[in-house]
Amino acid sequence: MQLGKMTFTKFLGISAVTLAIAGPGQAQVTDAASAFLSDGGLPDALIEQAGAATASELSVPQEWIDKAKEEGPINMGTNDTSEHVAMWLPIFNARYPDVQLDATETSGAARAVQPLLAFNAGKLTRHIVNSFEGSLQDYQEADALADISDLPALAGVPDDRKDPDGRYTGMQNTTWCLGYNTDTVSADELPATWYDLMAEGTPLADGRVGAANRAQLWAINLWTHADYGAEGVSEKVLPGFFNNLRPQLRKEGIGGISNLLLAGEFDVALPVPNDETFEMMQTGAPVGFHCPEPVAQYFSLIGMFKDSPSHYSSKILINWMLSQEGQLTRYVAGLDGPIHKDLQTAASTALGGSFEGKDIALRTLKGLTEELSNLYGVYNPMWADAGGPAR
Repeated sequence: MQLGKMTFTKFLGISAVTLAIAGPGQAQVTDAASAFLSDGGLPDALIEQAGAATASELSVPQEWIDKAKEEGPINMGTNDTSEHVAMWLPIFNARYPDVQLDATETSGAARAVQPLLAFNAGKLTRHIVNSFEGSLQDYQEADALADISDLPALAGVPDDRKDPDGRYTGMQNTTWCLGYNTDTVSADELPATWYDLMAEGTPLADGRVGAANRAQLWAINLWTHADYGAEGVSEKVLPGFFNNLRPQLRKEGIGGISNLLLAGEFDVALPVPNDETFEMMQTGAPVGFHCPEPVAQYFSLIGMFKDSPSHYSSKILINWMLSQEGQLTRYVAGLDGPIHKDLQTAASTALGGSFEGKDIALRTLKGLTEELSNLYGVYNPMWADAGGPAR
């Protein structure tokens, strides 16, 4: 539901911790962040780890902070709800009270496509853009993104999840696995690998699995993975999916199949995200989360437009979002999966114990921009021939 535009410029009244020249006494999260993370159930050791990292990750130049004071609010479209923003923004402003933000909850097109069209027409309707993976090529062709390679916290993002030229970076991870009914599915029926799930004689065959038409959330990960590849997916995984597993091919999207799993329409839902599944589990519903290896995962992007009137404010905000303080704050506020290399643990990721230490099949940017059409060329005819409904 569209919640409309919310402007958050009221700060907690806590003095900012300016880290232009980091010293030992500044290597800590703010009091506001410490209380928020602790109340959110994070262990003290993790909060202390984030604090120890602030000396390097949040050591932005004093010049940025000074110039940010002269700028107006950052204009950002986001898939965060207004309630989500209202939780994490005061923690950001406890450190940077002079940075203002106008955050608007938007749909995919309004968040990523329309701001780029405006930029190409010589207008700037947004300063920060996020979750624009599907439009990445268009942003690159338009040369729309500013250089953010000098963000200190960028060092915490794994190299395979950021632009080597410094124009954009991953901001958060989402992990896609199987949701299942714990009353009707036994542990020995859960597959160790995707090959096991699709194998002849799989115990989850004949409609026990409800599948959304979302190959871009799991199959593309296998298509670009060394142990599967295009050949393995084309000749084993997808034929096994349609001919051996024989799932219910559903017209519903991700939220829909999760609801149908709760309603008992099928025993297993494919694919489901870790954060939304965790929320279902918190209600006491008989739902579990299981990740066949390699675990399907993707990351969403964040970047900033060139020539933004909030250039320095935007850099400060993005840098904080990438820092351990920011990543953990957003995790507690809305279960956003940290992308930071030091936060890939069960304690800092929703249902992280289901995939911690397992092999990850990452949906790479190359896979999304160059290989997805090749996957669809194999997958779409099979889906249609099996009677799968169109989107």
